Amino acid sequence: MISLHRRLKARLALVRADLDEAMGRLRDEDLDWAPREGMRTVGGQLTEIAGTERQLLAWLRRQERIPFELANDFGDRAKSIEGMRGALEEVRGETLAYIDSLSEDQLEAPVPMDPLWFESLGQKEVPLGEPIRSLAQHEWYHVGQLVSYLWSRGDDPYKW
Repeated sequence: MISLHRRLKARLALVRADLDEAMGRLRDEDLDWAPREGMRTVGGQLTEIAGTERQLLAWLRRQERIPFELANDFGDRAKSIEGMRGALEEVRGETLAYIDSLSEDQLEAPVPMDPLWFESLGQKEVPLGEPIRSLAQHEWYHVGQLVSYLWSRGDDPYKW
């Protein structure tokens, strides 16, 4: 049977491949664009993906809460697609190293969670691997939004 380590890393790799494909269709000028007023910009979607991963990793490692503004601060990297690609790769590298540092038993051990966090499944405690699965689900949600943004401008994902 495939280990939990491999399943988590495969899930994260699969969603990241989808994100990379969408990002490859974006330009720096798109970062401040959103389909409608009040919607998150392209850059906002990318910082949401990376910032949420940064927040979750701090919680899983140390039960430390990082404020949203700090977690989503990528400085000058947020000014370009390539800069955000680098930020996303950096945070993902930290997540993968964290997964690799854990045994299968540790991934199954309970971790306290805020039940209001999406990654908690509405529970006060979940197996440590579960929030990592939810992290991939969160990323796919935002990848879907980016694909829809592109499609709304005529870039049909079925023709990619």
